Amino acid sequence: MENLKLGLTEIVTHCCDVKTFRFELNKDVAFKPGQYLILTLNIAGRDVPKAFSISSSPTEKGYIQFTKKLTDSDFSNALNNLKIGEEYSIRLPVGKFIFDGQFPKAAFLSGGIGITPIRSIFKYAVDKQLSSSLVLLYSGRTPEYLIFRNDFSLMQDKDKNLKVAYTLTNCDEKVAGCRVGYIDDEMVRQEMPDYKERVFFICGPPGMVDGMRAMLLNKLSIPSGQIITEDFIGY
Repeated sequence: MENLKLGLTEIVTHCCDVKTFRFELNKDVAFKPGQYLILTLNIAGRDVPKAFSISSSPTEKGYIQFTKKLTDSDFSNALNNLKIGEEYSIRLPVGKFIFDGQFPKAAFLSGGIGITPIRSIFKYAVDKQLSSSLVLLYSGRTPEYLIFRNDFSLMQDKDKNLKVAYTLTNCDEKVAGCRVGYIDDEMVRQEMPDYKERVFFICGPPGMVDGMRAMLLNKLSIPSGQIITEDFIGY
């Protein structure tokens, strides 16, 4: 694990309250796709550390980034006030929610901002030309909350081993290429008939993660040893 001072180079706004914060890397920093970093900010005279999944891939050189849904918390307010060009304290890498080709078939269930480590994993799979078959079921409230949808579309065009299916939970309009409703056992069966052969990675809000794990265990009879989870709690 390294303790670094990294300069902020770019802030990208995806929708009204979701932003990507990109920091310059002047050297290669070893991390694996799916891991997270710890950013420490000084808030009201106190150093406060928070963990964020890395949304860039180890194959994307020269920078590292995380993506955050901002709230009205003190830490989110501090994030909103970060300045381009200033340096911030970051510690990495951390975490065991990792996929770098160790399984021939994997499935990913994600909701909202929980997509961040999966974006890193899929980008790594494309760039490294992994032979693994990867399927992502990605749930968002409305189309604008399907963060990185364009990235995933480009990745699917490049790599026949990737498949992404979207579903919207709070949208009255029909959107091309998107289902309506929450991820459930029927969606899993339809989108990946070979689901029993896959290792499942789940990342999202704690309630979603618990629900998806129970669904896999109880309705699809997936062994617990084939389920890897990451609770994504916003601050």
